[in-house]
Amino acid sequence: MPGHYEENRFFIGDFDDSLENSILIPLTEEIAKQSKEKDGRIDLYVNSCGGYLHLVNHMTELVELAKSNGVVVRTIVPDIAFSAGSMLAITGTVGERYIGKRAEHLIHYGQIMSFETTEEQIDRFSAHKKRIFRGNYEHYMKYCSVPGLDQKMLDDGYFVTAKEAIKWGMADKYMEKLDI
Repeated sequence: MPGHYEENRFFIGDFDDSLENSILIPLTEEIAKQSKEKDGRIDLYVNSCGGYLHLVNHMTELVELAKSNGVVVRTIVPDIAFSAGSMLAITGTVGERYIGKRAEHLIHYGQIMSFETTEEQIDRFSAHKKRIFRGNYEHYMKYCSVPGLDQKMLDDGYFVTAKEAIKWGMADKYMEKLDI
């Protein structure tokens, strides 16, 4: 199951198209509800192998909307936050991003499939891919400080330990500090 929610707690698995109905719509509604609360909070439990960029971009925009409306967004990574999962996990409210002691992130530029058949399409899709890759790089630069990020992302499978994630600002605390 890619996603499930209970009240203000959202459990995020892989980022596939079923996430649209199972998480994005209820999350949008919960943001509106929590923004009216004095101490509004949303918890995003991320345990994901990754998935579609358009979905993580949508969720990132929702997280930013929540934060701009005074809602604390806690991100919790009990085990894995790979690719799109990592991109979401780092967007939580600073000081409220948790990670399991044995958990890992995976950072990379990602993959884009395309089937160009003309020179014009090659040029157009090449420019599109460069924008996507630059956007992914800028996303990490905005939320954390991974040394040598550009080279690590080129690896297309750079694993970040929990200790490194905290050191580099991808997470703030181990889950044992999480007040449920």
